Parts: sequence; structure tokens; C-alpha cells
Amino acid sequence: MKTIGATIKEVRKMKNMKQEEFTLSQAAISSIESSGRNITMDKLNSILDDFNLSLREFEFIRNDYRLSESDEIFFDFTSHKNSIEIAKNQEMIDRLGAYIKKYPSNFIPYCICVVSDVYSKISLHGTYDIESPESVYIWKKLEKRKQWTYQEVFIMSKLFFVFPLEEGLEIVERIEREMKKYLNFHKDIHFDLTFYANTGKFYTHKNKLELAKSFFIRALPLCKKYIKVHIENDVYAHLAIIDYLEGNLDAEAEVLDCVNRFHAMRLPALADDLESDWNTFFKERVLN
Repeated sequence: MKTIGATIKEVRKMKNMKQEEFTLSQAAISSIESSGRNITMDKLNSILDDFNLSLREFEFIRNDYRLSESDEIFFDFTSHKNSIEIAKNQEMIDRLGAYIKKYPSNFIPYCICVVSDVYSKISLHGTYDIESPESVYIWKKLEKRKQWTYQEVFIMSKLFFVFPLEEGLEIVERIEREMKKYLNFHKDIHFDLTFYANTGKFYTHKNKLELAKSFFIRALPLCKKYIKVHIENDVYAHLAIIDYLEGNLDAEAEVLDCVNRFHAMRLPALADDLESDWNTFFKERVLN
């Protein structure tokens, strides 16, 4: 990674700026550029304001136009569409293992490794009812904190369902509170939408149908806002599943229509996933 001074010099030349054009003095900029030492955040923020450049982009340039290895792991993880993709991505799991062996104290990659392990167990056993002492460790570590980082909120949104229902709902409520601060951060991930949709699906599996509906109702306007047609289709499918479980057997046609819509979208994996869930968990389980 380049020094802060060398990166400032690189960006300055990129923008065709002279040392005299900064809020800080020309002598100060010259000294910073030629020094290998760090500078105060106040000075760095002043320079970034003059550049009209974010700290995130500055660090990206400083790291030779790459994310840090830890950030690469995190964003690779967030790019997966569903838990099945995460569980099957052996390349990511192997890279996680190698990174954690090299940097055992880095908390976020450790958490991602735990999430991957949890999803693998769920996929293998076909149930949310699994044991994960590592998830309990992560929750106990974060529970005591007054605030969470974005990455920590995201991690807990993938782990709450391994806890007993009452404790899990407490975690869900905490995630909602913490999430509100970050809705304008990494907007392209659409964290709120995926959280509400996945939480609704989890509570559908747990027969907490009114609770599930409340999350799906929150998800639907976000589907339209972000133009996420495939998630909207999944939400409507699960609302139909709830309708079926509450006794309306005609709702099966809506579920199967949603399966066909996934095929029409050229998303056969999502179609197969929905159809498998329907046949395995719901079709024969009508509530009285």
C-alpha cells in the first residue's frame, strides 16, 4: 500500500492541481507528500475536501485501485443472491479460511466464515434448527455494544434465525434499529429489502404467519422502489404460501404461477428453490 503522502501527490497530479491550491499551506502539502508518516484526520479531511474526494475512494487509490482484502471478502459475500449460493461457494470459503489463518483477530471475516458454516448446515440438514455456538459468541460480543458498524448489522441479519424465537425476535428488533442509520450507505446492496424479505420467509417456515406478513408488507414497496422484480415475485409467492397455510387451498395456483414467473425471468435456480421449498415444507402442511 502506498503512503498517504504519495497517494495525495498522485491524486493532485491526476486533478492537475498545484500545491498552492489547497486550504493547507504549500509548505504543508509539500511536507506531507514527501513524508512517509501518517497525518491527522483533520488535515486529511481538509485535503479530501479540496480534492472533492471521499475517504473510501482515497483508500481505494492508495491500495493500488483495489479494495482491502477484508473488504473484498465482505463484498464478495454480500454479492450472493441467497444462502444456497453462499453455502456452495467453496472458493470463497477456502479464501476465508486462508485469510483467518493469516489474520485471526479480524472480526468481520471470522463472522462471514461463521455465516457460511451456518448456511452450509442449514442446506445440509434442510432446517433452521441447528446448533451454532459461534453465532452465540458473535451475538454476545455485539449485544453489549451501544452501536454497531454496517458490517456487523449485516452479519447479524444473517444469523438471528439460529436463536430461539423469542431471542431471535429481540435480535431482529435490534437489527432494525441499527439498520436505519445505514440505509444510504452502500445503497446498491438494498439491505433493508433483503432483510425484510428473508425475515418474512424465516417466520413463514416457523409458522409465525402474522409476523411473517408484517415483514413481507414492509418489503413490497421497497421491491418497487429498487425495481427488484425477482424479490417481489418471491414475496408474492410466500404471501400466497401463507394464504394457503391459513386454509385457502386455491392459493397453490399463485405459488406455482410465481415458480413459472421465475422461469420466464430466466432465473431457473430461484424457480427450483421456490418449488422445492413449496413441495418440501408447505404443500402438505395446511393449518387448521
